[in-house]
Amino acid sequence: MTIRITGMNSGLDTESIITELVSAQSAKKNSLVKAQTKLSWKMDAWKTLNSKIYSFYTGTVSNLRFSAAYAKKKTTVSNSAVASVIAGANATDGVQTLKVNKLAKSGYLTGAELKKANGSLASYTSATKLKDIEGMQLDAEGKISLTLKTGDKSTDINLSGDSTIADLTKQLKDAGVSASFDENYQRFFISSTTTGKNADFSLTANNQNGFKALSAMGINVLDDVTKSEYTRFANMSDSDKAAYIDEQVQTKTEAANAAITAAEKTITDNQKLYDEFFEKNVDPDFVKSELQTSEQIAKFKETLTAHRDSLKEAPEGETDEEKTAREEKLKEAEARLKSVDTLAGYVSKMEAAQQTKADNEALVADDSAAIRDQVTQDVEQRITMAQAALASSDYSAKATRIQGQDAEIELNNATFTSATNSFTINDMTITALVESQETVTLTTSNDYDGIYDTIKQFIKGYNELINEMDKLYNADSSKGYEPLTSDEKKEMSDSEIEDWEKKIKESLLRRDSSLNDISSAMEEAMGAGFTVGDKTYYLSDFGINTLGYFTAAENEKHAYHINGDKDDSATAGKTDSLKTMITNDPQTVVDFFQQLSNSLYTKMTEKMSANSMRSIYKAYNDKQMKQEYDEYTSDIAEQEEKLTALQDKWYQKFSAMETALAKLSSKTSAIAGLLG
Repeated sequence: MTIRITGMNSGLDTESIITELVSAQSAKKNSLVKAQTKLSWKMDAWKTLNSKIYSFYTGTVSNLRFSAAYAKKKTTVSNSAVASVIAGANATDGVQTLKVNKLAKSGYLTGAELKKANGSLASYTSATKLKDIEGMQLDAEGKISLTLKTGDKSTDINLSGDSTIADLTKQLKDAGVSASFDENYQRFFISSTTTGKNADFSLTANNQNGFKALSAMGINVLDDVTKSEYTRFANMSDSDKAAYIDEQVQTKTEAANAAITAAEKTITDNQKLYDEFFEKNVDPDFVKSELQTSEQIAKFKETLTAHRDSLKEAPEGETDEEKTAREEKLKEAEARLKSVDTLAGYVSKMEAAQQTKADNEALVADDSAAIRDQVTQDVEQRITMAQAALASSDYSAKATRIQGQDAEIELNNATFTSATNSFTINDMTITALVESQETVTLTTSNDYDGIYDTIKQFIKGYNELINEMDKLYNADSSKGYEPLTSDEKKEMSDSEIEDWEKKIKESLLRRDSSLNDISSAMEEAMGAGFTVGDKTYYLSDFGINTLGYFTAAENEKHAYHINGDKDDSATAGKTDSLKTMITNDPQTVVDFFQQLSNSLYTKMTEKMSANSMRSIYKAYNDKQMKQEYDEYTSDIAEQEEKLTALQDKWYQKFSAMETALAKLSSKTSAIAGLLG
């Protein structure tokens, strides 16, 4: 911003004079700014209205063109406490019978309370190690092997005595069930994640330690699902065993190969980062050949840490200059240690991945012979464990087990099952609510109230839109009101500014030709007659009318009212012709409103089609407005240049005057001095 100091010699208020001299030019610019602001507000007003028009057009009007919008069915249940029913358009009319035999259930296992040796309640936490649980008996190896089966998926749960309760619940969750340990009640809670028989689970032991662990944790149960799993292994034939081994070998081989591929990627990625580290390294102490292993890096870090620590304490008699130098070295040491940690991370990941790769390569070597030996040993152990489990009585007597169950209903004496309590049968959605010996009746018929509500919502949507359009079109004039400049706003309070701008914004679409076009098209479609059979019908034939010019409220003269509509105080007391027509001749009603909505949709499409001045689905000339807005921007910039040039011209003139006066003053002073 240019700073001008004027009037020093003349004593004139040059700024005010020049402001007045350029006021005409400034007014031209302000006029353009106000016009652009007003146009911007009008564009916003149209965007808001157009959004409502488009929503009505693509939603209500579009849907009513199709018979599916009127294909309403309803089903009533003789005892709604037993079941609820939603009927689709193709549901069969008539009376049917229903009986709910079973509700769908999730599988639940609530463990027995865990207690101390003296019988008091234990105080285990999620961090408690399994070997510390009362009654846990582990051999020298201490391995705990379990299998969780959910549906057709079996997952091995491998633990040790040093594993914690949290480790167990995490592995169970990862395997596909909900699992938790309640520290207040000292119980395990395990459940399937969904309802239904196929979603149920079994938790079985694969070795003696696993069986003892389940008992010690109070979750060793022999329900039907678990017994079936033990029986499958206990009675496994040689051919079944061979097939099981082949399947497990294939699964574990695929997993080992996937682990090898993942490890190779980890090695490649971290090797690249490791190499890039040294390519960018400028520290001479970082020697690549001496930092190849985690052990080498750890020793290097130990040396750096000692050096860093030695810099932390100030020596006696340290000067400010020495302190600054020491602190700078300390920062360098901290940065070095951070770099070492980064490098250590790359090497650690590579070494772990290399070990993983080597372990899995050993497994898949010789055509997965090691895997086959391992699987064979495991299955033999599981068979032995299963036979012992079936003969054992060492189960958690105070644990409770609810087995997963499918829902079962009888519809017209035919039995249907579902994993959930919801059934979709013959376009009816039946939700079983309670098990009951009672046979209830389902009565399906045309939902005349549904058709009535559909038409009522259409009329309501139309009224809301047409009333708003009329209000905008008939708004009071705001002649004499223009957007305020910054200087004008300074002279007014916030409430005065708000009222002023509100007056303008409310009148932006007053007598707007585009608004008149779309509203007139809609009114024309609503007032038209349509032939059904050999008769032409109008909305009035269905008891749907406007209130009349002198009766209707202001800006509601084109709104329609349904005779007998209890929600409409203007016509609630009249005979409900629409409901009568729907009950007596629903097809005529449907045919008429399909034609009406088609006509309305077509006319709105025409008024919202794209052309040189508007975009598709716009009821106003958005392109034209945008062009006008850009032209204002250009014109305003041009006027600002002219205004600046004119101001500069006058400042130059006044500056020249001030210079001349300064010279005159100087000469006058000189002459006065000579005349002394």
